[in-house]
Amino acid sequence: MVALTHKLELIWKRSAASFLTRSTDVGQLGNFALYRYVGTREGVYRVYPAVRVPVKYDPTKQPQ
Repeated sequence: MVALTHKLELIWKRSAASFLTRSTDVGQLGNFALYRYVGTREGVYRVYPAVRVPVKYDPTKQPQ
């Protein structure tokens, strides 16, 4: 699963770079961030761009 989610991250990075190079005016982007994430049943969790998550975070559990 780690290898599969790594491939997703590579796609995310390419699409982010492509978006930024297509944008004629970076100022058009405003003050926002686009985060992409995936969590698997096996407990693999990947976020792009990277953020800190609590050490005990379990992506297999939904928040109550």
